[in-house]
Amino acid sequence: MGFCDACLTGLVQACDATVVRLGDGPRDRFRTRHNPCGAVVDVSLAMLRRGGWVCQMCKHGGWSWHSGWSGDWPVARQEQLFAAAGLRPLQPLGDAHRSDPVNVECIECGGAQVDTLRGFSEGVRLSWLPCHHCNTARFRPTTATVAARFEALGLQLLDEFDGDPGRPLQAVCRRCGAPRAVAWTAICSGTPPCLRCDGARLDPDAPHRVYLVHFPYLGDVGVYKVGITHCADDGRLNAHRRAGGVVLHTVQVRDRATALVLERHVLERYLPAAAVSFPSELLPHGGATECWSAHAGYPDLAHAADGLAR
Repeated sequence: MGFCDACLTGLVQACDATVVRLGDGPRDRFRTRHNPCGAVVDVSLAMLRRGGWVCQMCKHGGWSWHSGWSGDWPVARQEQLFAAAGLRPLQPLGDAHRSDPVNVECIECGGAQVDTLRGFSEGVRLSWLPCHHCNTARFRPTTATVAARFEALGLQLLDEFDGDPGRPLQAVCRRCGAPRAVAWTAICSGTPPCLRCDGARLDPDAPHRVYLVHFPYLGDVGVYKVGITHCADDGRLNAHRRAGGVVLHTVQVRDRATALVLERHVLERYLPAAAVSFPSELLPHGGATECWSAHAGYPDLAHAADGLAR
């Protein structure tokens, strides 16, 4: 989402600049002119909102140099550099120092920017794209690159990538056929490609277990705790064991919703008469509200699950 033209103009004015040309879309670059120095640069809404816009012309233009350093970049040398870099100056050139800023426009993409003469020359020397906008575009994902990444992870991309890395993209798992909606940023951050195949612990439709643990050291006579966990591994059960708990029962049910219903059924039976109070930090994953005093006994989870299934 972007700002309306009036709000965007106001945001730019708050940065002591003027909008010269608006972009075609909410995520597109737009052209501005910095009022103090007159530099013309293309910026994006994201850059403004995160406070990352610093006028390079003002930043470098205020530096002073030794008198012997001035003029080591005569106009002819600058023109030769910009011709090689595919750039054209937006302001008249003059003899300058290598650290002086220059306002230029890219001949290829039309993007306006400011950098020092040394920055431009290093870009040419190292075979970079001296235009910041063109150089950034090389690493911006396209539908082809996103689809290839999804394919490598076992997903078939069904949507077109519109350039918004945070928008959920519709896909389908090639292994099990399950639908998946996941953003490019999430995929790049290591989220499971398919919740059914790769993330059973996150899939609400995957089988879950309800467990019953006894903590003999808590309270006057110990406490019982009921909880739910996935079936991908025994990490939560082992955490309770390491904390001194004894796992008494586990029962597997068809999905997370069923596990939550069974857990609630047990708590409604025991909490009214045997509620306990202690700091949740005493348990490895919290959950003090899922405990009751051991003097009240505990249920047969398998029998309780069968009763709910009827």
